Amino acid sequence: MRALLSLLRFRPTRPCLPGWLGAVFVLVFLGAGALSPVEAREPNTLTIGMFAYRPVSVLEPAWRPLAWYLQEQVPGVHVNIRFLDQDAMTRALERDELDLVFTNPAHYITLRTQNQLSGAIATLVALEEGKAVSQLGGVLIRRKERTDIQRWQDLPGKVVAVTGTQYLGGYATQAKELVQRGIALDSIEFKRLGNPHDKVVAAVLEGQADAGFIRTGILESLHAEGKAEVADLEVVEPVSHSGFPFKASTALYPEWAMVALPHLDRDLSRRISAALLALEPEDVLSQLAGIHGFTIPADYQSVQEAMMAARVPPFDKAPTVSIREFARQHAAAVIAVGSILLTVMIASAWVLRTNRRLNLAQGRLAQERQRLEDIIEGTNAGTWEWYVAEDRIVYGRRWAAMLGYTLEELEPVSLDTWKTLTHPVDQQEVLAQLDKDLAAGVDAFESEFRMRHKAGHWVWIHNLGRIIRRTEDGKPLLLTGIHLDVTERKRNEEERALSHSVFLRTHTGVMVTDESNRIVQINPAFTEITGYTPEEVLGKSPDMLASGEHDEAFYRKLWNDLEGKGEWEGEIINRHKNGHTVPERMTISVVRDGDGAIQHYIGVFTDISLQKQLVRELQHSAHHDLLTGLPNRALLYDRLGLALAQARRARSSVAVIFLDLDGFKPVNDTYGHVVGDELLRRLAQRMRGVVRDGDTLARLGGDEFVVVANAVADEEDATACAERVLAAIGEPVTLKMAGTTVRLSASVGVVVCPPTASEEDALPEAVLGRADVLMYEAKRAGKARVVVQRFVP
Repeated sequence: MRALLSLLRFRPTRPCLPGWLGAVFVLVFLGAGALSPVEAREPNTLTIGMFAYRPVSVLEPAWRPLAWYLQEQVPGVHVNIRFLDQDAMTRALERDELDLVFTNPAHYITLRTQNQLSGAIATLVALEEGKAVSQLGGVLIRRKERTDIQRWQDLPGKVVAVTGTQYLGGYATQAKELVQRGIALDSIEFKRLGNPHDKVVAAVLEGQADAGFIRTGILESLHAEGKAEVADLEVVEPVSHSGFPFKASTALYPEWAMVALPHLDRDLSRRISAALLALEPEDVLSQLAGIHGFTIPADYQSVQEAMMAARVPPFDKAPTVSIREFARQHAAAVIAVGSILLTVMIASAWVLRTNRRLNLAQGRLAQERQRLEDIIEGTNAGTWEWYVAEDRIVYGRRWAAMLGYTLEELEPVSLDTWKTLTHPVDQQEVLAQLDKDLAAGVDAFESEFRMRHKAGHWVWIHNLGRIIRRTEDGKPLLLTGIHLDVTERKRNEEERALSHSVFLRTHTGVMVTDESNRIVQINPAFTEITGYTPEEVLGKSPDMLASGEHDEAFYRKLWNDLEGKGEWEGEIINRHKNGHTVPERMTISVVRDGDGAIQHYIGVFTDISLQKQLVRELQHSAHHDLLTGLPNRALLYDRLGLALAQARRARSSVAVIFLDLDGFKPVNDTYGHVVGDELLRRLAQRMRGVVRDGDTLARLGGDEFVVVANAVADEEDATACAERVLAAIGEPVTLKMAGTTVRLSASVGVVVCPPTASEEDALPEAVLGRADVLMYEAKRAGKARVVVQRFVP
């Protein structure tokens, strides 16, 4: 079940499962009580608060599997999802009942202003009209004949239809565009219609509003639904966004955010983020939910700016006047003050010019001194001088500045100043190495250590020093040197080390080839998936992995994508070292240098054998009884319909044998359902053993079974088939779990459908209905018997 859970994916905006797969899903997991909702956070419980934008009864089956998936990715932690409206979400945050929050962008910004929320760890990638979108925007629409509305500036004095002023895509994004153009929002009459956006479209089409605000994707959805009237609408000031498939009039803003609260362990937060980002569009969960997956967290500052511009809660209070607004409102005063400042500047320049001759001599000396300081400043280095005999140290201003101090804040300075600010561990190592170098008569030395910044964090320092003067007996008198801030270099080294660690530890196979497509590097996961060690593949072509399952057209398409798009993504079947084939999900990317020349190809792939197997199992379970493995009612109807159609063409008869077990209920009631299930499985195996090849044995449910016998000669032939099944049922059955032996019988109704039967009589429902009636006749006649009937044309 863990492997199955790891494949399930769902989508927030369309939480429904298609057809039979949804029914099987609910039967297996919800009906079986695999997981029940937990409302309070317990130890080792991770609680996700999700904004309940629809009824919980709709959201529950769509999003509960996300908890199971994350629980599988984070062993030892129970994951629970709570579906909360805005008020309930606020109360849960106040009571510290949540670890993560999953909500729409506007609600996230509202919560962030009222609670201590960290940044998002992942952003939803929705699937709109079959296209992946991780952003949304706003659209300004009008009827085509309304040529008086060509720009945003034409809206003052007009009636504009909106769903409501609290929505991002339906109001705030457009309001920000208006504010940026200096258009007052109160100069427009907004007509609030409520959801859905179809109401806004209808109001504009019917002339109830001059224009309307809707979110991106609405026009395309209406067009796809066959709403021809949308052709009468036009988008005002359309904006084209690269890679975005819908018409828009505004900038784009990110989709739903998954947010970790500050108290959540950072490592656990990274693991959850990685699990969300690992969802692929081809995964079963993504396909069932209709989402594309998740992507790296977006910057939601643009959402806050749009909400502030639109002055929607919690930004509906009077805002601070910006410099631009102040200048516009007080233009005359600004001009006057500017004139005064200009006059002062001119006067100051005249005074400076007058004094220049007086300061010329002193200026030359200052220039020489400044030149030396500029050279030092240009190196971004902090200087130090250590006069050993005087036990005196002189630090440069940059030396103090790189630690966030001024020299005045550190005075009086000495060697103890350095010791106080240096990391204790590093201090001991540096002093020990310095003593060693001085004893060895070395003139130049260098070291790296951490020093405490005024703000509290550690700064990595690279120290270069030299002994400038010594005494006659060789003892140092003056040491000078510089400090360089190498914190960024250290951080880059750590990031490279982390990337290399991920490369080595990830379960995703990675293969790097050179421009000639020769393998130059692989990671351990490559060996785990393919069976080949580095020694066996380095310097060779990836062709050695080919399985022979793909034709030339497949590889031609792959190379065309790499040459044209710089990337190829898809499923490929490769061959393991031991000979078996391995289905893989692979992405190949081209790495080019600054001149555009190909340097490397990077292939990243995962073994999807288990996913393929689980898809097959899901498809099988949709048409077969989970207890006995026999065809279920749906598959029985398909098989029976096919058998009747083939019999009509072949001018042969079909027998439908309907069985109901006699005496099963007392066994089930006496020994329990577990024993009853064992008995049903044993009897199903026996019946399967006596049913002819090509015939169908199915379980309708409970203790009812049906046999579809093809090409029977007559009623006697059909009766013989039924008697064989009845005899198999009547044999004693030893139930080890109950420690007893039972013997059952069955009441059997048999209908023989000749090729001359009418189409109405030969319908599967009609034939099964007749057989069911005959079974009950057998039961009323004393059970353990067969009642046969042939259709009369």
